Amino acid sequence: MLWRMKLPLVLVAVPVLLAAAGHGWETATMVSELPEGDGLAAKYPGDRGIEDDPAVVFADDFETADLGRVPSGYHKGGNSKWDNTWGGCLITEQAEGVHSGKKAVEMTVVQTGSGPGGGLALEKFFEKGFDTLFLRYYAKFEKNTELYHGGAHNGGRIAAVAPGAPPTSPGLRPDGSNQFILRLDSWRTREEVPSPGYLVVYVYHMDQGGRWGDQFFPSGKVFPPDRQLFGDEFVPRPEFIPERDRWYCYEFMLQANTPGERDGRVAFWVDGKLVGDFPNIRFRNVATLKPDRVQIALYTQNRRVRKDVTMWYDDVVAATSYIGPQVPAE
Repeated sequence: MLWRMKLPLVLVAVPVLLAAAGHGWETATMVSELPEGDGLAAKYPGDRGIEDDPAVVFADDFETADLGRVPSGYHKGGNSKWDNTWGGCLITEQAEGVHSGKKAVEMTVVQTGSGPGGGLALEKFFEKGFDTLFLRYYAKFEKNTELYHGGAHNGGRIAAVAPGAPPTSPGLRPDGSNQFILRLDSWRTREEVPSPGYLVVYVYHMDQGGRWGDQFFPSGKVFPPDRQLFGDEFVPRPEFIPERDRWYCYEFMLQANTPGERDGRVAFWVDGKLVGDFPNIRFRNVATLKPDRVQIALYTQNRRVRKDVTMWYDDVVAATSYIGPQVPAE
C-alpha cells in the first residue's frame, strides 16, 4: 500500500521554545508536514524518463552499465554514471539481485575473520550543491546477512564538502564551514536484535555528541545519548528493522539549515511511508556549504563477521523534491 501525498515541503518560520535550552540555543522553527506515498516517480512508470524531470539531478537503473566489476577510482564517461568507485562493485543480471529491468549492482564484503572488514561504494559528485536533496534507491540484504557492529554502513549517503576541500573525512567534526554528512544506516550491537539491525540515520552535524556522527532513531533516541536535539515539534515513531531477502524502497532527505538558524531537517521513508523525521538541526554557518554528492555503499569494520555480507542496489534517483516509490511500468 502507498500513502497519499500530504502537504508540500515548506518550513513556516514561527519561533517555538525547545526542550533543551541548556545546549546553547533557545528557539527553533515550526516544521511542516512532509509528503508520503506517491511522489514525482509516479509520473514515470518504471522510472522511464525520470532523469528528465526538472527536479531530478541524477538517476541510474544500471541498465546501460557493463556487466562485471566496476573499475575502482575516479572516472568520468564510459558506461558508468558514477564519478568514484571502490571495492569491486559488481554489475549483475542475476534475478535475486535485480529489482527492476535486467541489471543492478551487487556489493559483497568478504568474510575476514579477525581482520578490519572492508567496503564498497559508488559515488556521484555535483558541480553545484543543493540546499535540499533527496536520495531514493531500492536495496536488499542477502538472506544470510549477519551484521554485529554498530559501525557497519550499508545504505545511501548525502554529504557536503567545502569548495576546494578534500573528500569527506570520517572523524572530522563539522564546524559549520567544512563538511556535513547524512547516511541511512542500520545499528545492531546485540545478537538478540535481528540482523541487519535498527534503521537509523547517521548524521555529522554541528551539535553532535563527539568526534563521530550521531545515530538518530525514529523514536527520538540519539546515540551518543542524553541529549535532546529536535525540539517540541518532534514526533516519535516506532523503530524499524528491515527484513533480509526483501526489496525495500528507501528514501531520505537532507535540508540544510539557513546559516544562523536552527531549521535544518533530516527525514527518511520506507516504501513511501515516513519512518523518521528530525527537525531543528544545525549543519552549516555559511550558505556556500551545500549537499554536493551522493553515495550508495556497503561497509563493515565488524571483527565478528562470520560469513560474506552481500546486498544489492537498484533504481537510484537523486532530486531536489520528494521522489517516492517506483510505480509499475505500463
